[in-house]
Amino acid sequence: MHRKLENVFYEVRAPRLSWDDIGGLSGPKAKMKEMVCLPLTRRDELARMGIELPAGVMIWGPLGQGITMLAEASAKEADVTYVYVSGQEMLGKLDRMEEAFEIAVRESPCVFFISDIDWLCPRAGADYSWSPGNLRAKPPTFADMAFTEKLLRLIDGILDVPAVRLVGSCYRIDVVDQAAIKEKKRFNRKIFVAPPSAGEREEVFRIYTKKMPMDPSVDLAAIARLSLGCTGWDVENVCRKAAILAVEEGSRLVTQRHLEQGLGGITPWLTPDMEAGYLRIFGEDCPHHYSF
Repeated sequence: MHRKLENVFYEVRAPRLSWDDIGGLSGPKAKMKEMVCLPLTRRDELARMGIELPAGVMIWGPLGQGITMLAEASAKEADVTYVYVSGQEMLGKLDRMEEAFEIAVRESPCVFFISDIDWLCPRAGADYSWSPGNLRAKPPTFADMAFTEKLLRLIDGILDVPAVRLVGSCYRIDVVDQAAIKEKKRFNRKIFVAPPSAGEREEVFRIYTKKMPMDPSVDLAAIARLSLGCTGWDVENVCRKAAILAVEEGSRLVTQRHLEQGLGGITPWLTPDMEAGYLRIFGEDCPHHYSF
């Protein structure tokens, strides 16, 4: 089922993406399998071991890294329904948010993914700057207090349904209301998706170029090393630009030059202060929330 209203507020469907569709992120993938898939597929066995299951799981990190894809792939791994809520689209629409929660219960077992928790549960007085003047990725608008309080009550209710695995996402964990992430019965587990390494960027390049006719001399490892600050979104854009350049020139193959020109035509999402900031925020966070 795909529910479309004035905008896409949420959708319910069978998951299509698998782990192989996501480049890199070996650590986050393993954590998703452990914290999201295992409680859905081996819940009774975990209970016999006396293991208390995680409540909600918050995935956080740079935009364009495939966080939404991780949630969908975990649903496919567990062979359950995927229920996706767009946090941005839900602003000011409490009735639709309540409806999405009701459907998640009805569609259980499922992975219930709510994006942009930082928009829905903003932390009062949070500092959104990465360095003086750099507010990249700061949400342009936020939910009001009434919406946030209602969302927290909805979360409290759905956590009583063990066949619904609640997953949220945000771009920075330090700008989310502590009521959402410090309470033991809400988002009490976290998964950090770090800025990608050169090796992870190379994996993403391989995914986006696998259907392109490539010149045999193309060195994707070299392109990946040059793509400092690029997230998955950026890599996709580079590959698209390279393919367009090849078509415009009448070339039947995408070459190293096309990829280099494509790379020169984009502005990487991550700045050096953002990359350092992400690692600092993660390093300062409580480590106990990152384990089962």
